Amino acid sequence: MSVVAMAHGQTPASGFAGLRHWRHDLPAGLQVALLWTPFSLGVALASGAPAVAGLISAIVAGLLFPLLGGSHVTVSGPAAALAPVLLWGMLLLGQGDLATGYPLVLVAIVLTGVLQLVLAALRAGRYATMLPATVVEAMLAAIGIMIVVRQLPALMGAVGGPSTSVVASLQRLPAQLSHADWAAAAVGLSGLALMFGLRRLQSGWWRWLPAAIIVSALGAVAAAAMGLGPELRIRMPEHVVDGLHWPAFAEAAAAPHLWLTMALVVFTFTMIDGVESVASVKAVDKIDPWRRQSDANRTLRAMGVCNVASGMMGGLTVIPNAVPSRANIEAGARTLWSNLYSGLALLLFALALPALLSRIPLAAIAAILIYIGWRLCEPALFVRMATIGRDRFIVFVGTVVAILATDLLLGMLIGVALELVLLIYLLMPSVRYVITGRLTLKAAFELLATNFAGMFRSPVLRHRTEQREGRTHHLLTLGSLVGFNLLPLERTLKNLPAADGVEFRFTESARIIDHSAAEFLLHTEEEFASRQRPFAVAGLQNFQRFSAHPLAARMQEPNIAEQRAQNDERAEQMAALAVRLGLTFDPSTRGTINRHGFVYLRRGDQREECNVSEGTLGGWRLRVFDYGHTSAPDYHVVHRHTLVVLERNAPPWACDFVLTPGHYLERYLVQMAERTDDADVPPDYRLYTNGAGDPLPMRWSTEVLQTLGPLYLEARRDALLVFSPARALERGDQVENVVRGMLGWLNQAVPGAVADDRLERVGLE
Repeated sequence: MSVVAMAHGQTPASGFAGLRHWRHDLPAGLQVALLWTPFSLGVALASGAPAVAGLISAIVAGLLFPLLGGSHVTVSGPAAALAPVLLWGMLLLGQGDLATGYPLVLVAIVLTGVLQLVLAALRAGRYATMLPATVVEAMLAAIGIMIVVRQLPALMGAVGGPSTSVVASLQRLPAQLSHADWAAAAVGLSGLALMFGLRRLQSGWWRWLPAAIIVSALGAVAAAAMGLGPELRIRMPEHVVDGLHWPAFAEAAAAPHLWLTMALVVFTFTMIDGVESVASVKAVDKIDPWRRQSDANRTLRAMGVCNVASGMMGGLTVIPNAVPSRANIEAGARTLWSNLYSGLALLLFALALPALLSRIPLAAIAAILIYIGWRLCEPALFVRMATIGRDRFIVFVGTVVAILATDLLLGMLIGVALELVLLIYLLMPSVRYVITGRLTLKAAFELLATNFAGMFRSPVLRHRTEQREGRTHHLLTLGSLVGFNLLPLERTLKNLPAADGVEFRFTESARIIDHSAAEFLLHTEEEFASRQRPFAVAGLQNFQRFSAHPLAARMQEPNIAEQRAQNDERAEQMAALAVRLGLTFDPSTRGTINRHGFVYLRRGDQREECNVSEGTLGGWRLRVFDYGHTSAPDYHVVHRHTLVVLERNAPPWACDFVLTPGHYLERYLVQMAERTDDADVPPDYRLYTNGAGDPLPMRWSTEVLQTLGPLYLEARRDALLVFSPARALERGDQVENVVRGMLGWLNQAVPGAVADDRLERVGLE
């Protein structure tokens, strides 16, 4: 057997042992450096700082982060989401003067790093998770709007100073655009169109070269051809060392009137950094091919060291960043050392190419930033929030408006207040109970106070254990579960033995499970399934969901069970298929749990399923369902396929394998080896395995695969996943043909295959 690309099945080692993966991390780091170059320059310009400050912070983060650890494939550096915060701090400390505010904001960055080190020592990183998920997403959406609005003048070649708020920026926009340079505008608009166009290209060499570097390079060529002046291009020092700035400690110490403002800026930086860092690290952990978990406190400590070093050298704040981290993973990175290679490459660029970087037009950088801002606030995000529930939409829109009308810190506090007010309203006894005398006013307030206090106490009302089939199971009786009291439950779970089973039981006193808690339950179930640990949740049938979304909040009302959604046309079609095959059918939407560890089901985010048919057919356990998920580049657009999962105690394959049409899912199959010696593999298909021997004791059926597909086949342990990547939701008759073809084909390899008259009724042979 010849192996073209062997990937080790074991989890890559962290720390210095991970250096042996340099063959994978080095090219990934170089690709990330290409992305970081224009990205970090743009973040610095959007922050009101010199462009070189962005490169300095990216270099510092790249060189230090791998030595400090805390995560596994996360890339750290300056973030576009922090640019409006840095600009706000610079204008506030400099009293409207960026030149004065820049060295003072460096002081704030250093103090932020020191405070992060203190918080990491106190193990306070976990508390960032208490901020409602909706408020965090609203913060990012508001930042996206800020970036878009503030970069519009630069996109059109209009030179103007920064504004203190989005409202002020909008007021100044007409006057600024009246002085637009149309040559620069042509470069900016073309670059923006290219940013949106290139994200659609998923094949060829384009996918290995970041769109941002293409836009920057072409923009530089166009700027030279059109003769754009230096005022419309990036300003870079002749030598990178000339861009190093010392924080203005003496000036800050000698100005007592700035101390309170400095404290406010440091607190804001620390809060926003912490929230965004936790959100980014969690997002990256979900798409890590090895599903490794980051250490929040260790990451916070690493960011503290990086921020102190970056601020001392004139750089910006440093946080884990989801955008380059995704690029890092897709480029094949295995360890944190890809950061080091990225930092070294950036240092080389900064030392050797300052003159070349200074040719990049500001309009091209503005195009890159506007694209990033748009991805943070695009309409699909608002639609998704409305789909989750009206309560989420209210908090989301309210927080966005509050941030845009005030500032980030006050706006987020208003968002948290909105979340609390909404929960209080939902937990408040009905006024009609008081009016009709069913409840006294005093009793109503006492009940409200009890429910409100329960949102901040441990939700675990009782904890007992029992033995089942030789394994210890922990039965946790829970009250109301919301984002504000998840931390005690997380601590309880972490303190349990790693092999024990867990069951959550919601009591009648549990009034509400909010969106953050619903997301926590889904992720907990998924984590337990990946570790082959038993997990169950009892009592959810007594809660009424706010929407059909699996992450919707839900409340428990007396004598009200969860309402079943009426079957739509799609559900009726799939229900009819279930009847024909003799399977059970459930139309409800729920989160997808990847119990078998399928690579395909690790891809993307917001994984959900509906119209689930289950049962036994032809000696196989069969599961058919409509599956949806989001993935790059459209993070808020749901991609849907109809999946078929076949299970058997004694499957006819000898090892795990993936048979995929063309290069489909190639980036995610890093733990398997591609085989090129199997002459039976159909044309245009690629075979990956994680073990020796033939994956199937039979010849690959080209006829079946081409007639029903092209099909994607993935075998894991005792289960086989089948679907057509080229088709979305399939008609009932198409699904029936796939089931018929696969069962007929697989049963040829099973000695004494079970006869089932239902197979004959649907034409199976």
